[in-house]
Amino acid sequence: MGKIKVLPDTLISQIAAGEVIERPASAVKELIENSIDAGAANISIEIEQGGMKLISVRDDGCGMDAGDASAAFERHATSKIGALEDLETINSYGFRGEALAAIASVASVTLKTRQKGADAGTEIIIKGGKFESKSAAGCPIGTEFIVQNLFFNTPARKKFLKTENTELSHIVAVASHAALANLNIGFELKHNGKLIFKIPQAAQAKERVSIILGKDFYEQIIPLSFVTPSIKIYGFIGMPGMEVSSKRHQYLFVNKRDVAEPLVSRAVSDAYGSRIPGRVYPVFLLNIELNPSEVDVNVHPRKLAVKFLESGRIYRDVFQAVSQSIDGFQNKIFGGDAAQSAAGNFGAIAGSGIGTAGQYSQPSISDAIEFTKQFSAPSKNPLGIETSKFSGKILGQIANSYILIFEEEGIAIIDQHAAHERVLYERFKARAEKKAGGEGAPGTDKSAEAKPKPNIQRLLVPYQFECSAQESVFLSQAIEHLQELGFEIEKWSGNTFVVNACPAMLKQENFPKIFREFTSEIIAEKPDKKILPEKILKTLACKAAVKFGMPLSPAEQEQLMIELSKTPNNSTCPHGRPTRVELTFEELERRFYRRK
Repeated sequence: MGKIKVLPDTLISQIAAGEVIERPASAVKELIENSIDAGAANISIEIEQGGMKLISVRDDGCGMDAGDASAAFERHATSKIGALEDLETINSYGFRGEALAAIASVASVTLKTRQKGADAGTEIIIKGGKFESKSAAGCPIGTEFIVQNLFFNTPARKKFLKTENTELSHIVAVASHAALANLNIGFELKHNGKLIFKIPQAAQAKERVSIILGKDFYEQIIPLSFVTPSIKIYGFIGMPGMEVSSKRHQYLFVNKRDVAEPLVSRAVSDAYGSRIPGRVYPVFLLNIELNPSEVDVNVHPRKLAVKFLESGRIYRDVFQAVSQSIDGFQNKIFGGDAAQSAAGNFGAIAGSGIGTAGQYSQPSISDAIEFTKQFSAPSKNPLGIETSKFSGKILGQIANSYILIFEEEGIAIIDQHAAHERVLYERFKARAEKKAGGEGAPGTDKSAEAKPKPNIQRLLVPYQFECSAQESVFLSQAIEHLQELGFEIEKWSGNTFVVNACPAMLKQENFPKIFREFTSEIIAEKPDKKILPEKILKTLACKAAVKFGMPLSPAEQEQLMIELSKTPNNSTCPHGRPTRVELTFEELERRFYRRK
């Protein structure tokens, strides 16, 4: 008997599901896109346990009759295309006819649907790719897909899923992007019965961006609108100074399809040019509309990428659009209109108004940190760190970045940021460990006396921090660890957090900037719970440390050297970079040919 076999349909569907449905968010994406293609005005998404237990997507679109409801679960069954040439003019999200069959093969699926004018709807139940029942049912106009126990019959796939919060964050991103791309549709997202966000159908760009990405994001963006006979580009770009350390805040929609396209990202970065520093990324939310025949959407299994027919022209158009918007904005700012408003359109092309007022301020280096206030007196040594004396002589500061030290063996050059970062990291770490140690073993006294609190300072004005729905998921799981370090932080309604106190070593006037940068990097890394505390320590120390290029007074330089000398592991920063480089007198003599 031959070795080659024809696989059964159920196994074929499960293999296909591995390509199309990678995680719960993949199923949510496919179901939302079906609702949009059905002409829905409102889409409601309910999730339980990060989508692993339940995914429900309900819409008020056109619905299906009984025949189409059954046919929808057949592999490669679609209403979007009928011939090869249709692929060149696709305006819909879906077109392959794979998603529903793939989802139904690895989950328990219930479909409820009814068309307008129909006396009754249709209910179909499929479990693990096997048809179980079909019946008439009472239901509202539109369609509801209920997906339960995803990957119940494919344990190999299920074991690779992440934590509930991580899976939820991916779902929030999918729903958020759909709401930003489709300004004529209302969206509601709930998780475990709690509302994450609700966007009315009438909500336009201003409200959507504020709800989904946060008020702080909205207040730092510049509207962009660019039109030629062959392309429309509209949306927002970040003000110079809003750049971040990852591409997390780069949103791109091509014909309303959410994609990642390095070509566009590079064009935007090149347009900013020297307006932003190296190794950071500009923020943008762009919608590119062009003839469907000029973009291939069938190049990725999950439709997450596209290919442009004329990529060079796309690069030039995006570059020009961004350059013009930045130039226009800065001309108004430096021309005297300091109250430049970000009011405008999400693009006049998109037909949605957006308005806010925000003044641009050139980013500047914060004042030098007051070391004598930050650090306890050496004699007190509150953290129990073994002390040692600083025996060198400070010669001065070079380029506002390095401290030059004269020592017995030669000269040492200290990286002030790396040095201060190590000092802060060890102090944060010692406090966290001391607090954890004070909690005691199970059954021991856990009174206030047994739990020493870290030194904190109350903020004169509580800091209110609003973030995106996706960021809120990650920040919520970090609250406990932040409290251990001396932050008094709580979540208010929606995606708003309030900080009432912070560690005593942080300057209050610099706190909002430090906290914003710190949380942005923590969220960008999307850490698992196990590595989150260490990541928090390193990132907070980095953001709170004195910066490269910051002038320090002689007293501040000396105080930093004293603190560094009594800090453990002081030869490197927490990320492994050296804090000092030494040049011995012996090496100098060799360099000047005074020694062989």
